[in-house]
Amino acid sequence: MTSSMIFLTLSLLGTAVFAISGALQAMRREMDIVGVAFIACVTGVGGGTMRDLLLGATPVGWVTKPTDIFICIGAAIITVLLSRFLVGKRLSLLIWADAVGLALFAVLGASKAVDYGAHPFIAVLFGAMSATFGGIVRDIICNEIPVLFHKEIYITAALVGAGTFVLMPETLEASTRILIAVLLAFSVRALAIRYNWSLRAS
Repeated sequence: MTSSMIFLTLSLLGTAVFAISGALQAMRREMDIVGVAFIACVTGVGGGTMRDLLLGATPVGWVTKPTDIFICIGAAIITVLLSRFLVGKRLSLLIWADAVGLALFAVLGASKAVDYGAHPFIAVLFGAMSATFGGIVRDIICNEIPVLFHKEIYITAALVGAGTFVLMPETLEASTRILIAVLLAFSVRALAIRYNWSLRAS
């Protein structure tokens, strides 16, 4: 599989997983199917949209090729259809779906920023923004405290993943760099969830 195919596959997967997290959050707020689909879309494409706008990658991909929107709507519908099996598990699934999306978009965001000529330091910040913006908007719309403000390590995991991708030597295949960085970002976030890790200043 080529690097471009891996990038596309992980991008679609990240969109779907983030959309699921949005749908789960909307369902916790007892929204109707339209509201669930809307929150899923906002969450699924929010981070990537902000990244592309700041990079000048216009028009944003889903505007002319709405594949990502269809994926978000499909993920929302499937989540709703499976809702009766998710009773009592929605918060846990939301947290883990968000962790997967965070890892994927942190690295993919940094990768795209590098492709657009961003300074390595700025590329890392773009990765963190791509990974967190959709979730922040999701939580604000749903009147929840954004997960970014929870005590467990969150944005740090995104920075670790994005930073790892940027710092790895370019002699490595891009696909290898992406996969290593994604796994590292997810591992940091997963351990933070499991062991309640935090970097609180006080």
